[in-house]
Amino acid sequence: TQGYGATSIAAIAREAGVVPETIYASLGSKRGIVDGLIERVAPPQVVGEVFAGWAARAGDPSAQLGVIASFATAFWTKNETLASVFRQGTGDADIAGEWRGRQSDRRGLYERLLAGWPDGTIRTGLSLDAAVDIAWALSSDEVFTLFVRERDWSADRYGTWLHDTLVREL
Repeated sequence: TQGYGATSIAAIAREAGVVPETIYASLGSKRGIVDGLIERVAPPQVVGEVFAGWAARAGDPSAQLGVIASFATAFWTKNETLASVFRQGTGDADIAGEWRGRQSDRRGLYERLLAGWPDGTIRTGLSLDAAVDIAWALSSDEVFTLFVRERDWSADRYGTWLHDTLVREL
């Protein structure tokens, strides 16, 4: 509530009901807390689960786009608050760089997925790069927040819209 820069380890410890030494011993620093949160919400196996879901639906592009829609909906539903903190910034250039890197990784994931489609799967006149940009942008936390928080859509409604829009656009 005070912002990243103004929040001390002592304040975090007090809120958590522990002594500051506990935080230093387990996480090392405020940056360690952020790194721990990132690892908790985006462990390495998440990407493997997306690839497995995509592979299980090989030959059905609509169902494969459903994997992206389901992944984005579930991920942002669970992690929207943390994403909002990162997007708004912490005042720490390293953490801002981490957010940009994570967004770039998400785009790269979509590029690897869509690049595996057979020729002719992507809508005529749309390049792979443009298709990836569209999937990446539509499945972003910003779009999720606009619909689910600002317009009071349910997560299910957003997920259905995202799937239908990805199918139509790609």
